Amino acid sequence: MGEWNRFVELHPNASPFHLSCWMHIIQETYAFKPLMYAYKDGSGNISGVFPCFLIKSLVTGSRIVSLPFSDHCGPLFKDKRQEKEVLSEVVKKHGLQVKYIEIRSPVAHDSGLICHNYYKHHILNLDSNASEVSKKLNKKTIQYSIRKARRAGVEIREENTLRGIGEFYRLHMLTRKKHSVPCPPEKLFQKIFDHMVSSGRAFILLAIYDSKTVAASLFFRFKKTVYYKYNASDPEYLSKTTPNHLLTWQAIEQACHEGYRFFDFGRTSPDNVGLMRYKEMWDAKPVDLPYYYYPQIKGVSSIEESGLLYRILTGIWRSLPDPIMQKIGPMIYRHTA
Repeated sequence: MGEWNRFVELHPNASPFHLSCWMHIIQETYAFKPLMYAYKDGSGNISGVFPCFLIKSLVTGSRIVSLPFSDHCGPLFKDKRQEKEVLSEVVKKHGLQVKYIEIRSPVAHDSGLICHNYYKHHILNLDSNASEVSKKLNKKTIQYSIRKARRAGVEIREENTLRGIGEFYRLHMLTRKKHSVPCPPEKLFQKIFDHMVSSGRAFILLAIYDSKTVAASLFFRFKKTVYYKYNASDPEYLSKTTPNHLLTWQAIEQACHEGYRFFDFGRTSPDNVGLMRYKEMWDAKPVDLPYYYYPQIKGVSSIEESGLLYRILTGIWRSLPDPIMQKIGPMIYRHTA
């Protein structure tokens, strides 16, 4: 996969989700079948890639997704004609064998796929001088909460170890329960540690209060951007010590000092007005994140959070006892890919 990764590293629209290490994480965690398309020019060099997975599920049906459990990932090509050719090949080969094809990125307009322009992702421009970034943060909420966390004695530590993964996952289960959604399996984060944390492509920050980890976040590094991929916290300490604000600022400040130019706050549903507002208080700017489908818009990622189905599903999940949630959550989560 060396040639694949070299092409990804050089492509201006690539993300960490295009890297082979992320494919390995998904495959080893969920046993989905990878479909890795590479287009080569006349000299035998890669001029385009399209990573996707074939997902077979008795619950949610078979489909092809580029890429499951990824905010944005899709075809990377130097030539849009080549991209269209590869997408046509995928549709021709698999279109009748699956319920739908989902691509989580822009594609060529004449590709024959249907656009669902629903999600946003927020990007913060960084500066080598972190104080310049700090000045633009919302004063009443963000700057105040950072100071509050410091006054409370919250300490941020980088913990790129299996212990750090364990602390993160303990809090992640609490966070997913709070939001009434299933939790991924712990194996996912162990594989992230194996393939990305160990190689420096990802790092873990813990927020410590009174000798206890009360918040944790997992970040990816790729090219000029730090990606805020996962956050978790203990609801009991959120208002008292506001640890997430200080933790996020520590990651941003560190990214500035290390020479990164952008901080990606990840995907957001526009129906989640509170989260949209929160990210914008960090001076992060919303960018359209269109997904494309064939032959129709379908699947978990197409369900809008304001819709009745989403409210029913989260309501059912919220009513389940904790032991059942913890046991079946990872199994259900697999089917939401």
